[in-house]
This record gives sequence, structure tokens and C-alpha cells, in this order.
Amino acid sequence: MTDPTGPDGPSGSETTGAATADTPTADAQRRVRRTKMIAALLLALAAVVFWAVGQLDWCRVEAEPFDGLTRQRAFDVKGSAWSPWLTPLALVLLAAIAAALSVRGWGLRLIAVLVAAAGVAAAFPVISLLTDGADPDYAGDVADMPDRYQVLLVDVKEWAVATVFAGTLLCVAAGIFLLRAARGGAAPTSKYMTPAARREDAEREIFREYEQRRSAQTRAHAQAEPADTGAATSERTLWEALDSGLDPTDLDATDLGPADLDHTDPGPTDSERDGRDRPDSSDG
Repeated sequence: MTDPTGPDGPSGSETTGAATADTPTADAQRRVRRTKMIAALLLALAAVVFWAVGQLDWCRVEAEPFDGLTRQRAFDVKGSAWSPWLTPLALVLLAAIAAALSVRGWGLRLIAVLVAAAGVAAAFPVISLLTDGADPDYAGDVADMPDRYQVLLVDVKEWAVATVFAGTLLCVAAGIFLLRAARGGAAPTSKYMTPAARREDAEREIFREYEQRRSAQTRAHAQAEPADTGAATSERTLWEALDSGLDPTDLDATDLGPADLDHTDPGPTDSERDGRDRPDSSDG
């Protein structure tokens, strides 16, 4: 097997340089994907808001017949009838999610602008309805009121109408996130960088390469240190066994500890040997 650090494999600096070059790109791609997912979530929420507000009653029309023979009637006007483009706008936002996840660059910027503009455009009828009030003629037309009735009063439900602003804010926020994703996905070039920025970028790359090389050396030293320590401990145990008068070939050095070496039998002392060698006086 070829050694990665040998002559046939890439050197440590080349490997570190490649990892350094790939890391910023991978981080940037992850940031772009995360930003796109946030924008997609906002667009989905905006679509739900516009569809839901289209199903609510925006106003109630009180009308009476011209002949006066029948009593007054009330007609409810839904948001989808007052603003017919709310439901199509919800479908457009869902389609924008798929488009935003598949394009980048200027295409993504265009989608961001269109999404924000559509959300703002949806708020104009609401602003007119809340500020100027409801037009009786238009209210009678969208309420499907029979021709023999005339409008007496239009009661606007402001809380339901104002819900459209929530969808507008969600669309604008989604457009901002899409613009950030488009800007983050563009690969920066050093052609338009100032000398100070290029120097700072070079220093950052050198420092990152140095940190990676130092961490690699630390890991290699940590992996080699236990084996060296074990060999030194085994050799020291053998020498201590020899100094204690033991035969290391008959005793497993790995089972011999410092306590065993300190408590080994030192043998007879000099006085004991002299006592055994001196002849007994009773024999004389």
C-alpha cells in the first residue's frame, strides 16, 4: 500500500491545501442551502396565508329590494371574491419554491424580486379597503346580489382583511433570503479585490493551513506516544528485576510491578552467612 506521505502520494502540505481550498466552498454551499430552505418555508407560509384569507368573509353587505315588498337581506363577501388573485397568488408562490431551489445567480435574484413584488401588490386592495372604505357598487357586484336589491350598508371586517399583510411580510422576507442566497452562491474572485483584502485573505489561508498542519502533527505524536511509553516501561522493569537478583527469563516482566521488586527476598545477610560457616564450639 502506498504511503500517502511518500513520494508517490500527495504531501501533507498539498493535502492540507486541498482541504483548505474545499472547506470554504463547502461551508458556502451549506449556507446557501440553509438560506434557500428558510426562504422556501416563508413562501409556503405566505401561500397558506393568502389561501386562508381568501376563504374568510371580508365584509357583509346589507341590502333591501327596490319595491320594498320583502325584508332586508345580508350578503357575505369572501376575500377570494373581493381579491380574485389571492388563490392564484398562493399557487404562484408554491411554484416559486420549486424554481428557487433549482436556480441560482441572476435567476434566483429575479425570483426574489418577483416574489416580493407579488406580496406587496396583494396588499394594495387591502390598503384601499381599509383607508377609503368599501365601494357599495363593487360590493354589490362581488356579493352576487340580485338586481332588485340595492346596497344600504357595507360592514368591513378589518381583522380578516389585515391578515393579508402577514402574507405580504412573509413574501418580502422570503425575497430577502433569496437575494442573500444568490449573493452567497456567487464565487468571489480576487480580480476585484483590493490589495489589502487579498493580503488579508492570504494571511487567513496561511494561518488556517498552519493550524491544520500543527493539529495533524499533534495527533500523530499522540498516536505514537503510547507505544514508546510501553516499551520504555517494559525495559525499565527488566533492569529492576536484574538489580533485585531475579531472572527475567523465568518471570514475566509484564506481571512484575514495583511492589514486587521492593518486597523480593534479599537473601541471607552477611552475619547470617558467617554464623552458618563458623564451626560449632561443642564439636571441638
